[in-house]
Amino acid sequence: MDKSLRIKVAVGTIFICIALTLLAVTLINKYTPSETMRALDRYYDVAPDEAVVLMENEIFEEKALLREGGLYLPAGTVFSLLNDGFYLDEEEHLLSLAWPEELIRAAEGESQYYRNDEACSLGHPVFFKLGDVYYVSLEFTALFSDMTYQFYENPNRVVIHYQWIDFLYYDTVEDSTPIRVEPDIKSDILRLAPEGETLYYIGGTGAGGRSFVKVMTQDGIFGYVQKKFLGESYYDVLQSSYIEPEYSHISQEERVLLGWHQVTVPKANDNLEQIVANARELTVISPTWYRLTDTEGNISSLADAGYVERAHAMGLKVWALIDNFNPEVSTHELLASSAARTKLIDHMMAEARQYGFDGWNIDFETLSAKTGPHYIQFLKELSIQCRKEGLVLSVDNYVPAPYNDFYDLETQGRIVDYVVIMAYDEHYSGSETAGSVASLGFLKEAVSNTLEKVPKERVIMAIPFYTRLWAEQDIGGTVKLSSEALTMESAKKVLESNGVTAVWDVSTAQNYAEYEKDGILYKIWLEDVDSLHERLRVIAGADTAGIAAWRLGYETEEIWPVIGDYMK
Repeated sequence: MDKSLRIKVAVGTIFICIALTLLAVTLINKYTPSETMRALDRYYDVAPDEAVVLMENEIFEEKALLREGGLYLPAGTVFSLLNDGFYLDEEEHLLSLAWPEELIRAAEGESQYYRNDEACSLGHPVFFKLGDVYYVSLEFTALFSDMTYQFYENPNRVVIHYQWIDFLYYDTVEDSTPIRVEPDIKSDILRLAPEGETLYYIGGTGAGGRSFVKVMTQDGIFGYVQKKFLGESYYDVLQSSYIEPEYSHISQEERVLLGWHQVTVPKANDNLEQIVANARELTVISPTWYRLTDTEGNISSLADAGYVERAHAMGLKVWALIDNFNPEVSTHELLASSAARTKLIDHMMAEARQYGFDGWNIDFETLSAKTGPHYIQFLKELSIQCRKEGLVLSVDNYVPAPYNDFYDLETQGRIVDYVVIMAYDEHYSGSETAGSVASLGFLKEAVSNTLEKVPKERVIMAIPFYTRLWAEQDIGGTVKLSSEALTMESAKKVLESNGVTAVWDVSTAQNYAEYEKDGILYKIWLEDVDSLHERLRVIAGADTAGIAAWRLGYETEEIWPVIGDYMK
């Protein structure tokens, strides 16, 4: 081989070696994982007085605040996700939580809080206001909520669990398993996981291919791990150690038959014996004794100790009624004040002790949606005191409908003894069309919708002992509609005096009549023995706690045997 050829071969060999070396370096660089560690404070952008919030396995949009040794979340987040039982009184700067037998309260900016009258200390403020936002201590929240949290530093982050559902997990099978920023072996490492560490599975692998899965560590670090470092996936449920406070209830062993006794003057208390003369099946009488008189929590009273003694002698329980029918008193203003609610409840307990009756019947009507949360807080606080005093707490409600959802029957069903559904006024004095006060379909729907929200053993269905006589008068082509409420006996007399016989109306399950007089068309859907049979059959079929009737004295004597059959 000549010299020039040897040179060419040598040069070629060198180039091949260089190429192979470059290829080897390229392959080594490509397939050798990065060992560069990424500082976590570069991964989570968080200020020194803040903390990243990880709700279950998601980064929450809002950050927690670190103040005075405490960790805080916005009140709206706490209330909507962690504990909807908290109640914030912005006017009086109080945070409250009503449990079955105790009221927990804290003042804004104070580290001391109260469980009934017992003072407790948190070590940092329970809640405070920053700008327009209230913040609540996570430590305080965790004391009374079905949730857990763990705080980690460098960077500041808090991992919160509150859902207690199935999560998908992986366990690492090798020591020093790298958890990377991106699904790429060249990506920086956030942390090295030891063998056997449990990781939450988050979802897809991202753009890096199929060999990675996205995970979250127990201490709140999101990243990507190669599948080869992980065992088989599995589902597990996080276990809660929280014990839900239980509400005790006072319940009658037999079916409840409650009759409202309308008492508007003291003299009406003398009518007790007369009003119940035929009502041998009655178990509870509810005299309308109390009314709100101002927004500070004062009430008027028509209570009579002799009435209670006579009722008890007849075997009747007495549930005193309190209403909000005073047009000069803003129910919203009263209930929105923690001080006024407390004063009202104190007055109610004092009245019960003084007169010795057995329970309360709350009849707060025409509330607005904005009053709803304050009303429910009032019932919660009232239920605590009723439970302590051994008083039955019953609450009157409209039939369930979307427009009155804020009466919150579900919560009522947990905290009060009896939820009373006023299954009447399907058509009322202000209705635009004439119709039944309580058709059978109206009652069936009321029963069905109520039992979706309230346990049957705490439901009392209220029926009417009255009806309406409707008058339609054509004036210049426009129908003028008016009505008057009639007792059962008055309705019978109206038909008899006008020579009219009612006929059965299948659609309402009532006897119906109409007649003309002096150019006016009269219509009436009767409440009587026949309609009562149909309604009691529905209520008995639903196996509710009992019935109530508005009002005693409006009925005819013949209805009581029908009710007696139901009570058996």
